[in-house]
Amino acid sequence: MKSRWDDPEFRTFDAPQEWSWTTDGPVRYVPVTREGLPLGFLWVALTSDAAGFVPAATSGGAGMNASVAWVARLRSAKAAGDDPLAALRRWAGEPEDALCGSVPAGAESEISSLAGLTELAGRS
Repeated sequence: MKSRWDDPEFRTFDAPQEWSWTTDGPVRYVPVTREGLPLGFLWVALTSDAAGFVPAATSGGAGMNASVAWVARLRSAKAAGDDPLAALRRWAGEPEDALCGSVPAGAESEISSLAGLTELAGRS
């Protein structure tokens, strides 16, 4: 029998699937803004199943909150059967969300690495 002094055991019962958050290859990305200010970049890997959000260094807490919301959106897209590129394009041109901001239509760009995108976001 365990006492209250024993280390707790944590078990995950139902966690949504997600893509990898890292890649060594090139990435396609879109800027994410809210009220005209940068929140960060939504990205997908071009050579693997990976996707994520890099908050802009200048976005502070708003960028970190947006990051959490974008992870939830990416999990939702994966659960719906989207591939990472479809997920990247899913929100382009949609109205601005109070937490996630907005992705301008036609704003896709490519960069040689996730490290390069992190540097672009001012987080290197």
